[in-house]
Amino acid sequence: MKLTIKIVKQAEGFKAWCPALPGCRVHADTKQELYQEIRSAIDGYISRLDRVLPRELAAMMETEAA
Repeated sequence: MKLTIKIVKQAEGFKAWCPALPGCRVHADTKQELYQEIRSAIDGYISRLDRVLPRELAAMMETEAA
């Protein structure tokens, strides 16, 4: 899967976020650190979807059936 990552240099380090994953953003002092942090944040975000999304979809289906 390919995701777009936005990176901005700030007065104190860098920030990065993934527009396709709301709330997935990180701050770091160096670009190398930033790349590690954003990769970790994306992996965590996606792994959480694997656990949460099926439950949310099941709840939505139950609500619609009622």
